[in-house]
Amino acid sequence: MSQIGKEAVAGVWPVELGEAHVTQTFPSISASGIGRFLGLIFSLPFPIGFMIHLLTVPIPVLVAITMFFFGRFRRYQLTSTRVRIRRGIRDQAGPQVLLSELEDVRLVVRPGQTFYRAADLELVSGGRVALTLAGVPVADAFRHNIIESRDAFVQVLACQNAQEATASAG
Repeated sequence: MSQIGKEAVAGVWPVELGEAHVTQTFPSISASGIGRFLGLIFSLPFPIGFMIHLLTVPIPVLVAITMFFFGRFRRYQLTSTRVRIRRGIRDQAGPQVLLSELEDVRLVVRPGQTFYRAADLELVSGGRVALTLAGVPVADAFRHNIIESRDAFVQVLACQNAQEATASAG
């Protein structure tokens, strides 16, 4: 059953109500060196790449399971105020970038990630890469969500600041 948001404008959440979950994704196996290497091999022309893929089916599965458990259930979360890496069942604190400080989100496709339709996202803050989200599946859509959330957050803050300035002036 779908949940209908209570915000007046989709994606715009009042800061006073705290942080709202927007979306989250798990890294694909293309975040690991082995996964990218397999992606390069599986991308070979049809009969060769397909045969290798059939012969090595358990390897990507084992890599995914290993990443999931040894990465301590790592996932990338976008909220109404920040982008962060979450780990563990109890949501251990990880690196984060506030949307108000985010300047750009770069899409970097490394060799072997094309096969998985994944890429790395570099979050730029203060003129440098503040956080890299490795192996994001359907990275262009996640990048778009981050940029749209940042724009909405910054515009809401600007409106609130303008209202406060007018209220204090008048």
